[in-house]
Amino acid sequence: MFSLFKKNKEKTDVPEWAAFFNNNEYESFLQAVDAYFKKENLVYECTDGMVTVGVNDFGFSMLGLTNIAQVCKQNKPRNYERLVYEHFQSMARANQFDAEFTTIVHDYDSVKHYIGVRLYPNDYAAHIGKESTIGKDYAGDIYSMLVFDLPDSVINVRPEQAEKWEKGMDELFEVGLQNCKNKYQFDISLQKFNSFKIWFVHGDHFFTPNIVFDLGNYPKLIGTKGTLIGIPHRHSVVLYPIENLEVVTAINQLIPTIYGMNAEGPGSISNNLFWYYEGQVENLPYTIEVNKLQFFPPDNFMKMLQTLPKKP
Repeated sequence: MFSLFKKNKEKTDVPEWAAFFNNNEYESFLQAVDAYFKKENLVYECTDGMVTVGVNDFGFSMLGLTNIAQVCKQNKPRNYERLVYEHFQSMARANQFDAEFTTIVHDYDSVKHYIGVRLYPNDYAAHIGKESTIGKDYAGDIYSMLVFDLPDSVINVRPEQAEKWEKGMDELFEVGLQNCKNKYQFDISLQKFNSFKIWFVHGDHFFTPNIVFDLGNYPKLIGTKGTLIGIPHRHSVVLYPIENLEVVTAINQLIPTIYGMNAEGPGSISNNLFWYYEGQVENLPYTIEVNKLQFFPPDNFMKMLQTLPKKP
């Protein structure tokens, strides 16, 4: 067994992919990963946020570290070893379940209760190949994907698997969204955010962002002129109902917050800000440079702003 982690006591520089860690946290994370592979007696090599592993039970030779690193960041370093262990063990269990699942995947009645819908960053969909997924562009840089929500993993439904079911995409998405709605709950709370209030949606599962498909059933989350939405990662959604020109302040303060939440994760989805209005979702482009935020709203959003009253 070997690793490329430093064995000396020199301070380890935090790489860009793990920039959310400080030096001590990053070293604790490396030690937790190292401890896992030592315990499992696995040959591995760690470079640039990826682990290359020898013969293993994961079903993959390369394993990403970003998500588990983001999970660890939300916890104390003393918990890292347990979290890393649970993460990789769940991957091993998922691989074993997947092997059995493939024997029934073409039988719709046997697998329909596993079907779900999950939001992902477009980059992830492009990485695995959109041609190997069933999905729709949601808005901006977000992709809505049909998935199997399995006990220890969430995997994409492949077109050749669904072909045998003889079901249309819209029907499958409806089934997937309803399954997730039946299976998962989330907390919705009104929170003070500096000088204004936002609605904050949070859940410990991967499907909290699915609330954006069901906003029509949450009238309190929708303003007279729609709602600003941030979907930074798989556990949180930020919403600001638009009623008056306070929205200008909200835009300037929410964008850096959503940007930071997305960077920290876990399960990062988008750092963009969106506008929901009359059932449609539109991206509101911006750029962030050093001490400078530039906002580039579309014409229809600017026209809407001109109709808003001042804050009472």
